[in-house]
Amino acid sequence: MRALAALFAVGLAGAANAQQPPTLPRLTLQQAIDAAQRHQPDIIAAREALAAATARERQAGAYPNPTLSYGREQTSAAGETSSQNIAAVEQRLEPGGLRGARADAARFRREAAAARLSAVVTQVEYETTRAYAMALAADRRAQLAEQATEAFAQARSVSERRLASGDVSGYVHRRIRLEAARYAGLRGEALLAKRAARFALVSLISGTADSIGSIDVVLADTLPPVSLGAPASLTGAPNASFPGEGVPDTLIRLALRSRTDLRALVRDAEVARAESRIAAGERVPTPALSIGYKTERVTGVAEQGNGFTAGVWIPLPVWDRRAGTVAAANAESRRRVAETDALRRRVVREVAEAHDAYQSVMAQLALLAPELGGETRIAMRAVQVAYAEGEATVIEWLDAVRAYHEAESSFAALRAEAMIRRAALVRALGVPLAPSTIHGGAGASARD
Repeated sequence: MRALAALFAVGLAGAANAQQPPTLPRLTLQQAIDAAQRHQPDIIAAREALAAATARERQAGAYPNPTLSYGREQTSAAGETSSQNIAAVEQRLEPGGLRGARADAARFRREAAAARLSAVVTQVEYETTRAYAMALAADRRAQLAEQATEAFAQARSVSERRLASGDVSGYVHRRIRLEAARYAGLRGEALLAKRAARFALVSLISGTADSIGSIDVVLADTLPPVSLGAPASLTGAPNASFPGEGVPDTLIRLALRSRTDLRALVRDAEVARAESRIAAGERVPTPALSIGYKTERVTGVAEQGNGFTAGVWIPLPVWDRRAGTVAAANAESRRRVAETDALRRRVVREVAEAHDAYQSVMAQLALLAPELGGETRIAMRAVQVAYAEGEATVIEWLDAVRAYHEAESSFAALRAEAMIRRAALVRALGVPLAPSTIHGGAGASARD
């Protein structure tokens, strides 16, 4: 029995201290976020939308082009011919404020596009952080399953020899074989989940749409410690503490001030108001002025007549008074205002939900942390000693192994969830993702 427990301890320690191959590339969370921002088509599309809106803003400030016209009239009667050549330049004169309203609408569209780009970047940061955290948790669960599988494989080998010598019963040997098979299955499931989590992460940072990069990378950052601290954007805010009681009002004010998707809708509402001004201004007829040069020649007259022409054109609003266009623009403005108000309400709800979820996870971690991590390893060693000295049965030893595996897996999942919930709160607030979301770098172990 002492040999069985010793082999389990050696297998557990050996798997825990195994190092990743040094030749594999390392990937930090920040590197993953940077790669996703470079390659994600949603961000690329939002950047191009901003470029288009910027170009349209520049175009909106242009004056209408003048029109150059040329005409010739020629008449004949009683053997006499009269001809006229007229060259003129026409310029349309927009009513006061119409060009300014168009410029305002274009500027607000550009600001809305910039805000939407920031919102897309924030969403990609969250999705990449979530995928990275899920990959870290999957790695930890695969590591735990590998530890247990290796320990049971060694225990099964020892048990077979001891069974042959009559030192253990057939029941004990069959129970160890059964548990070894069970953990081999769990190891297979954990490895599949690890690969799936890696594929989900790599797909976000892949440089091409028709291929996915290698999943064989070392995740250089680790799951965060139990206390993550406040996001950098909150540490300077008045009356802000994180996490803690009484902060939702502060967080809500920060979110309403910082959320770029809300800012985009506010700009959309301003665009709609500017378009209402444009529609109302277009009801006023737009006159056009003309000035030109005229030549006239009559048969029998030696000299050619020269002169200037001037004219004005004013459309008459008889059939189309733009009433429908004005009504539609006003209704569109009211719709945008209502959508903005709806998003404000959703922002308040999202901040409250994200804050509550993060508080709940951190509270669970605070309760579980003293009982897990180093404490579980100490308890596991105590069970091993008791089993080796005959003070614990094989059933108790197997239950301890199962409890250790399940508790550590749950702890890893909970720490990953804390990382994700914090990123979700940062997204709900609309503040930049702080580097303190992660813990690790060179020298960080896979198990804090």
